[in-house]
Amino acid sequence: MIVHLTDVFTPRVGGIEVQIERLARAQTAAGEEVHVITVTSGTDDDMAMPYRVHRITRAGHLRSLLLRLRPQVAHVHLSVYSPFALRSARQLRLLRIPTVMTVHSMWDAPVRAGYRLIGRAGDWRRRFVLTAVSTVVADQVARALPGTATVVVPNGISPALQQNTSRLSGELHVVSVGRLVTRRQPLILLKVLRMAQQRLDGEVAVQATVVGAGPRTDAMRRYLYRHGMTGWVHLVGVQDQRTIGDILATADVYLNVTSREAFGLATLEARTAGLPVVARSGTGVADFVEHGREGLLGNTSAELVTALVQLGRDMQLHHRMTSHNRTVAPSEHSWPVVLDRLRHCYDEAERRACMSRATAAGKAA
Repeated sequence: MIVHLTDVFTPRVGGIEVQIERLARAQTAAGEEVHVITVTSGTDDDMAMPYRVHRITRAGHLRSLLLRLRPQVAHVHLSVYSPFALRSARQLRLLRIPTVMTVHSMWDAPVRAGYRLIGRAGDWRRRFVLTAVSTVVADQVARALPGTATVVVPNGISPALQQNTSRLSGELHVVSVGRLVTRRQPLILLKVLRMAQQRLDGEVAVQATVVGAGPRTDAMRRYLYRHGMTGWVHLVGVQDQRTIGDILATADVYLNVTSREAFGLATLEARTAGLPVVARSGTGVADFVEHGREGLLGNTSAELVTALVQLGRDMQLHHRMTSHNRTVAPSEHSWPVVLDRLRHCYDEAERRACMSRATAAGKAA
């Protein structure tokens, strides 16, 4: 039995929530018994899940639930602020349950300092197996927890719902998908679009579709109105996966301006559908987008603008990247590969737990 423990889960919408749900579904399809324990409130849809979901409402319920389930391995999911995950890690250590911890977010200096103290107190280096969703996140975890080996296990993805079919003829349709929250820099997204449209004026018509919702939606609408962009930038709100697939199928470029992108699941889906990607270098996107091959990466907003303009003007470059992305799948992100890597991590966690139990038994004797 595999038990996932997470602060955030469906019906909340976000990269971590979506990835954990898909992971639980993929493990269930592979023949595992899977449970998800979370503090996120749920709906009647829980009954339709192929795995079991437990919604914790009181702190004391966690220990009793773990004692009842007695999982073969526990998988804890960490972000920047994950109080339930940290409480879970403490209980799992006390119960000596094999544990894998996955870090899904970027850790800046203050966060690393906090986790350094928590990790030392909880003996994470010896007790738990740590994984990260990308190379850049693994580097930050290593800085927070010196001496701890961190395994990169990327997010998994299923084949694209449909392949992109655009041919870039006279119009550049740019798509971006994500929660409209401050850390994802949605106003920078609009600024990049505006600057690119100005530079392409008279050469290529720019259209943009922004999928998602969040607290920055009103600020984005004001920005669009203030700069006269309402006619060509469309905020379409939250959409289901099939509709997003339809949008990607007719787009020309996928844009991700987030400078603190730990992975970029929606970006990977766009790349898998065949879209050239424009995104920040030094983020998790760089693990599956090589500059000049799957897309163009830039350090600054100005460099992202230049990348969009380049793809709008250079049809040969756009065609080469599109052809590559349509025909070369990111196989290291397929579910069989991801599940195999996680199984190795689970096995290592079981080995460490056995050693811990043997040590405790020896001391008792």
